Amino acid sequence: MRFSVYESLYFLNRSIEDLIVILEEIKKAPGMPKRAFDAYRVDIEYLRSHATQDVLEIMNDREINEMATLGRQKKAYEDSLRDLDDVYFEVQEREEQRHKQGLPSLIGVLRGHQSSGSEREETDVEPSVARSSRVVESRRAIKSVSETLHRNQPISKARPKRRSGRSS
Repeated sequence: MRFSVYESLYFLNRSIEDLIVILEEIKKAPGMPKRAFDAYRVDIEYLRSHATQDVLEIMNDREINEMATLGRQKKAYEDSLRDLDDVYFEVQEREEQRHKQGLPSLIGVLRGHQSSGSEREETDVEPSVARSSRVVESRRAIKSVSETLHRNQPISKARPKRRSGRSS
């Protein structure tokens, strides 16, 4: 149905263009009121443009809805093909790009367990920024890397610790 509407709109505009040509030919005949035929032409072109605009507004809404539906279908298909672990490779590639550009890493060292009270105060500081994109293989290695980074981090760059119950 959508394509027939566009085809009809084309024929409407084409037919009105033919009508305008016919009016111009009649206007050239001796004794024809030229100003009246100019007014007819303007009226006809105004109605054509108004009708075209109304059709295009409705069709635009339909196209937007169809694009959204097809976009969701396309994303679902692409997601079904994608390996969920690809995200790690993408992050690693992005970190390598940042390293080549001389930018700091955006990956922080994350702990895979809940910390107790004394460790929680230590984790209230933002995670340290890793200096390289090396893969850390175990929690023990994560903890040692994290402790090393915390010790090597200048004090002026560390965020102050927030304690519960105190206002900032």
